[in-house]
Amino acid sequence: MDKQFHHCAGLTPDDVAYLKRIACGAPLTADISRADVLVCCLLAPDRALVALHVMPVSTPSLYPEEQTGRTFSPMEQPLIFRALTSGSGGRRQREIIRHGAPVFQDVFPIHHEGADSPHRRGNDDSGRVIAAMVVETSMIAHERQKRRNRDFRRAVVWLQEMSVRGVLEDADQLSRFGQYDGVYLVNHHRTISYMSGIASNLFRTTGVVIDAVGEQVSILEAEDARLVERAFANGRCIEARAESPDGRVWVRKAVPIRAPTANWLHRWLARPWYGAPRAPQSGAVHVVLVMVHNATEAVQKQRELNVKSAIIQEVHHRVKNNLQNIAAILRMQARRATNEEIRRPLLDAVNRVLSMAVIHEFMSHDEHRAINLRDVCQRIASQVMDIASQPDREVHIQVQGPNLRLPANQATPAALMVNELVLNAVEHGVGSRSCGRVDIILNDLGDAIELTVADDGLGLPPGFNPLLHGSLGLQIVRTLATDDLKGTIRLTSQALTAAATAIDAPIVNTNDNAVAGNVGTRAVVTFPKRPLGVD
Repeated sequence: MDKQFHHCAGLTPDDVAYLKRIACGAPLTADISRADVLVCCLLAPDRALVALHVMPVSTPSLYPEEQTGRTFSPMEQPLIFRALTSGSGGRRQREIIRHGAPVFQDVFPIHHEGADSPHRRGNDDSGRVIAAMVVETSMIAHERQKRRNRDFRRAVVWLQEMSVRGVLEDADQLSRFGQYDGVYLVNHHRTISYMSGIASNLFRTTGVVIDAVGEQVSILEAEDARLVERAFANGRCIEARAESPDGRVWVRKAVPIRAPTANWLHRWLARPWYGAPRAPQSGAVHVVLVMVHNATEAVQKQRELNVKSAIIQEVHHRVKNNLQNIAAILRMQARRATNEEIRRPLLDAVNRVLSMAVIHEFMSHDEHRAINLRDVCQRIASQVMDIASQPDREVHIQVQGPNLRLPANQATPAALMVNELVLNAVEHGVGSRSCGRVDIILNDLGDAIELTVADDGLGLPPGFNPLLHGSLGLQIVRTLATDDLKGTIRLTSQALTAAATAIDAPIVNTNDNAVAGNVGTRAVVTFPKRPLGVD
């Protein structure tokens, strides 16, 4: 929106700030008017821009997509150009047919006090014209509006006037007014002058069975009376959520509305019925529009989801504890084993179980939260170092790269794959040496992730083919990388003149760019990202 306003000709920073205030009230205006609201400004004498387009939530939009950024000529929109150049608004029925019905277009010039501008001044000289607000209503919505209560129709026009002047305080703090929300109007005598059918049905469920129009607002619930009084007192839009003892949850939004000045009415259209007796004090609130949304079903569903989520998190927590117990039993068995051929597979199994436990630990905090792959790698590195480091051998494992967040269905196979690659690097890269190093390198490729596990060992043996000589660990890695993550994996050995071995294809030679000074084996896995919402 800011970028669009800055494209407009002759607008000062104060003008842009003023238009931003108007934009804050545009969603409320669109929903209550049941119309599309557009703010247009001049780009050139013969070209104008739609700087802002707000689609209504309370009724289907006239447009299949947002029109912000669209330009048009005086021939296409003569009424808008007249408002922008002469300060005269008005109404016309557009000849363009949308969804089989004509469109009614109301245009309001936006005036702003300020220094001289290339725009001409309006006839009332109340300020230069910097833009125009356009309210476009379908024929069906227009006819429905004509049949509504006169006080409500008048309040809608007053609301549009306040929106044009940017005086709908805190309107941007309100949630949108939906198609199935109720609305009623209270005048400064605290009398209900209009109530929609939806609002009447809502209050009928609370015991208000009489026609509320003409009655004091106090016949409704206490929350309604308190909200209306607050709106009359402070003149700002207010939203409040209240839950009754029977579990009913309603969200009420109060919009204080002031009657416009006679100058504004003359500036737009001379329609005498829009006039009304002034509020008791000059500038005071004349009526308050209250919108009522029944959020009971949505709140109950959310609470049920919260309970289910808490149960699932507890399940993850218990699974994590059980996996850690299994790992502890396997570790005890490995310590008692005297045969290295038995001890080594048990320790490998311990690491595999713990790598799965890491994922369940992250998911026990929030099952819907994306899992940070860097944190997972760091935890796996710590676990492997605890097992691999011995009094006569020191293993250093470092994690490098940015934070990369994955959904659980990618984080789980990625964690198992990292665990296998690190174990393989420790077993074959560090081997029997007294000191060794393993690096886990993460790289964000935009729509894919590159994961590298590198060691400083002697590299792959001559003629090594993972399809023929691959261990159980490499078979697990290959399955996880290609089947689960839908990616690719390759092994490169710097000791063999940068020859690269693809794990799912015959050996081929490539010119991979190796890290300076890195000698040993590098396993590089590349896999596409998945949407974080997919789990």
